[in-house]
Amino acid sequence: MSAPVVVGFDGSATAQSAVHYGAREALRRGCGLRVVHAFGWPVILPPFHAPYDQHDQGPRAAMLDLLAQNAHEVRAAHPSLSVTTRLIDGSPGGVLVDVSRDAQLLVVGHRGLGGFTGLLVGSVAAQAAGHARCPVVVVRGDDPPDGAPVVLGTDGSSGANRAAEVAFAQAQLRDVELILAHHQPVRRSSAGASVTGDPGFWATVGDPAAGALGVGARYPDVKYRTEVVPGASAASALITLARRTSAGLLVVGSRGRGGFRGLVTGSTSRNVIEHASCPVMVVPAAHAVVDVLP
Repeated sequence: MSAPVVVGFDGSATAQSAVHYGAREALRRGCGLRVVHAFGWPVILPPFHAPYDQHDQGPRAAMLDLLAQNAHEVRAAHPSLSVTTRLIDGSPGGVLVDVSRDAQLLVVGHRGLGGFTGLLVGSVAAQAAGHARCPVVVVRGDDPPDGAPVVLGTDGSSGANRAAEVAFAQAQLRDVELILAHHQPVRRSSAGASVTGDPGFWATVGDPAAGALGVGARYPDVKYRTEVVPGASAASALITLARRTSAGLLVVGSRGRGGFRGLVTGSTSRNVIEHASCPVMVVPAAHAVVDVLP
């Protein structure tokens, strides 16, 4: 049985969007959907004589009901999809890392209420990007229209090459165009610039003069094109390109060189996650590339 798509859920509106996104992704991949909530009691005790009892099962039962309700709604919308739910005691970062070991994709909303609030910001971002065993999608914006292209930020590094493999697979699953974006700082950009002379970049997709020996050769049905994207930073260049092309997904590696180094740490990842007009997929360095096609 293939690994499921896992969604981090806390009951918020963005978590609801993540569940629906995860359902569509699971259908594309021909796998099941698992909706997971990280449950923890407040660390601050209530005042003396307060009616609140930290051992009360009310919040846990309420969340179990909400998980069941969402699973029922997804099954009603997609009768062929296998949907399961889990409530796991623990911190959000630890739960996410644990569930990613048995998932082919982890999906979360951009903002949450409790267990997954602030995902990919601060310490949870470091845990997810540094230790997750599968790609992580942060759902942003409205539902992408059918046919929206996939955008990949690449620089020829090993991390970017892992992301390229995932991006090509995503483009094939969706039957859409793939745009390979190569960042070039504004100070060095020029009209009509190209990447044909960059051996690091063509290590990703293959040198056309050598018969396309890279990732592109393994996905002959995927139509792709390259763009040099000038900008003060890799994040701003990718955000601008994603908006200009009405991208349905923006894919980046967790580690790179040059323009995309440190993409999921510090201000760059924060800018991409906060300002991208579409869902963002981060492919961690530890990701082992597998065939996700049914």
